[in-house]
Amino acid sequence: RELWLSQHDEFPRARKGMERKPLRLERTKGSEILFGIGPCSLALSQARRELFRLFLKHSGSRRPVMGEFVLQATARGVPVLHVQRRELDELCRGQVHQGVCLEATPLPFKRLEDAEAPGLGGEARGNGQVIWLALEQIQDPMNLGALLRSAYFLGVDRVVTSLRNSCPLTPTVSKASAGAMEVFDVYSTDDLQSFLKAKTAEGWEVVGTVSKPEDVEDVPVTSCLEFRWDKPLIVVIGSEGEGLSLETQLLCHRMLAIPPGRALHPGIDSLNVSVATGILLHSICSQKRRHGD
Repeated sequence: RELWLSQHDEFPRARKGMERKPLRLERTKGSEILFGIGPCSLALSQARRELFRLFLKHSGSRRPVMGEFVLQATARGVPVLHVQRRELDELCRGQVHQGVCLEATPLPFKRLEDAEAPGLGGEARGNGQVIWLALEQIQDPMNLGALLRSAYFLGVDRVVTSLRNSCPLTPTVSKASAGAMEVFDVYSTDDLQSFLKAKTAEGWEVVGTVSKPEDVEDVPVTSCLEFRWDKPLIVVIGSEGEGLSLETQLLCHRMLAIPPGRALHPGIDSLNVSVATGILLHSICSQKRRHGD
């Protein structure tokens, strides 16, 4: 009995006492923790942030990607710390880090005035094949990241977001964007409606999006499959719960809708905002590619 007790009680206690406590890492003031292979690799290569430390999971195996991280960090003069998984878990608060975290300064929105600079987003202005994405009060970081990923992949020239009630550019947004946030500028404005009015006065077309065409008044609704464009275009996306505000709707020349593939049950009669935006942008940007060929 004494032997059984020693094997099942005393020994585990001794082992627990010997376990190393998680390393407490003092964060650099004003820094945040990026996590995931894509965001950390692109943040290291793009030099858009000030970088402090790279944290890699300590492992007996030699994964090539980790060797590449060491080379990247060394080239940038960024210290590399090899830590246990639980330290990485603590750094990024349990998010999926894939064995890598990066301490860096936050990435701010760019000023909208900078988006108007010559040669930025207006290369195709002569043939009208310019498309900007405007976001009104997108609050979910996963949605914002997915929106940025789709916009970057499909060829959107600029993304502009409203400042009020909108998600900032957080590490979660960067992870959800697969790192697209690290290479794709995002601009902000505290007056989205004045921005849309100004672009309309310059000859741009402004189109909104709607999940239920019957809810729209005073603005024509067109299927995204039938929409054609031949002038600089702004696609405006509304918030997850409410969609576009009425004031913004009334500034749109038309609203775009995605036709469903079947009769829908109430409650599942709409799409997630990032999925819907991906479908709309593909429909629109595919025209841009054909015209550019």
